[in-house]
Amino acid sequence: MRKLVLAAALLASTSLANAATLTINPLADDQVVPQSASAPCIICATTQAHNPAGFGYNNFNSTGNDSSFNLFSSNITGAFGNDDATTVTPYTGMQLDNFLLNSPNNIGLQFGVAVDINSTVAKSEVLTQFRLIDLDQAGTGPLGSLVLFELAAPYAMPDIRNGNGSADYLITGFNLAGLVNPNDRLLFQATWSGAVDGGESFYIVPLAQVPIPPALALFAGGLLGLGALKRFTGRKPALDTVTS
Repeated sequence: MRKLVLAAALLASTSLANAATLTINPLADDQVVPQSASAPCIICATTQAHNPAGFGYNNFNSTGNDSSFNLFSSNITGAFGNDDATTVTPYTGMQLDNFLLNSPNNIGLQFGVAVDINSTVAKSEVLTQFRLIDLDQAGTGPLGSLVLFELAAPYAMPDIRNGNGSADYLITGFNLAGLVNPNDRLLFQATWSGAVDGGESFYIVPLAQVPIPPALALFAGGLLGLGALKRFTGRKPALDTVTS
């Protein structure tokens, strides 16, 4: 049954004319999800003992001397330099699907990325871009790849909760259904400026783990139901030969 869910959800893609737009907002005190409950980390400057086995991340080195970063996620845990997508090992569509669908009370293949700012100086860092990239589809992204999701504009991110461990912001708008194939290689890319000392953390959050107002939850559930109906009735599964 698990494979049938994957076959119905990860569908053969038609190239996107434009990347889907991501949204970022501050998290209220009653919405904060600790990193220990929100693994896996994908880009962070601190060791993440809670990451699932085999789910690597870019454990980049933050010395406090660099004010700007351009980093890619990795399925191999290690420190990787700026600006070069060829130095990291991508995730796969199957891998992200397995994590999302096995998360407690998940919402299909929708997820967010929590951002933990770690600064002791009253200065706003700016998230200049955040993307999800499919290396196996052609486009205008790094290495000639397709950008699936990206922020519409830079976003100022002052530190709301000082120190490591609790997210300050949540990036939403990710939904893998109908966009990628199981073996597609996927990279997250984060670029930001105004960094001063501590290292930032970006980690995946299944949306069900983030408390939202009941009215908004009801609205989101209705949209999800409509999307699921369209996927299951109007599209051909990418995995034609999969059986339960």
